[in-house]
Amino acid sequence: MDKVTMRANILVVEDDELNYLVIHKILASHYCVERCISGYDCLQFCESNLPDVILMDVEMPGLNGLDTCKALKKSEATKDIPVIFVTSHHEDHKQTECWQAGGSDFVTKPVNALTLFHRVDAQVKLQRHYAHLKSMAFIDGLTQVYNRHYLTSELEKRLSYAKRNGTAFSLIIADIDWFKNYNDFYGHLKGDECLKQVAQLIEGNHSRGEDAVVRYGGEEFVCIMPQAGEHGLETLANKLIKRLEDAKIPHERSPFGHVTLSIGGVYSDVVQELDDQKWLQLADEQLYLAKARGRNCVSIKEL
Repeated sequence: MDKVTMRANILVVEDDELNYLVIHKILASHYCVERCISGYDCLQFCESNLPDVILMDVEMPGLNGLDTCKALKKSEATKDIPVIFVTSHHEDHKQTECWQAGGSDFVTKPVNALTLFHRVDAQVKLQRHYAHLKSMAFIDGLTQVYNRHYLTSELEKRLSYAKRNGTAFSLIIADIDWFKNYNDFYGHLKGDECLKQVAQLIEGNHSRGEDAVVRYGGEEFVCIMPQAGEHGLETLANKLIKRLEDAKIPHERSPFGHVTLSIGGVYSDVVQELDDQKWLQLADEQLYLAKARGRNCVSIKEL
């Protein structure tokens, strides 16, 4: 393990002493492990200390883990810290709640030592890699999200990483409906403003630090979502449709009366296909199906 990873700080938010001692024993030889005993303590701790990864118990008295995570994701200072939930729940709807709260991953109790270690290690490496990429010239000048050069450089690497670690992966292509009509009616300056607004709405839909939003074409955006399977993809895509609905950006040349998105998505719960162009092609096919169904909707397929 490299020196950067060894210096990583892991915050464990756990009110049960025995559970904390188990986690500490698994991680302490490789990371600096600190503890908070409640959600409120976690928020206060993060005001002056920014851990690399947070392990969050879901069920805690007072402020539970889900609400604590939501509060972290609302803060500019802490929104990119990966949160791994530690939960005794196995039901799909409980897992969906973890994704909706902004969680990056979850492990179930009783904790398996090898699973916990590798998932923490994966988040630490992704977080370091994400921070490095943000400092590079991979940003679209107009919308301030990643540009196509980032996609070309990183998508296949992300897929390879997911395959090596046996984790899920999802990809979205979102297209602004009737955008040529928008430009024809409002002019290209207003069109640029629309693109910036939509990009901000899409980026705001992704609270997990390892997700990436890319301007793929003129009015097309790609969303890369490591460790998100079917439930995570469906949740994020439908939430994005709702965000555009709530924003109500006027579009006189749309039958909906406001700017909408058509979304095509593909996912794999265990990545096998590593061809990045294949992922983009299949997501684009799902985008075509969403448009054929009337637009302003989502079409998803397992890869």
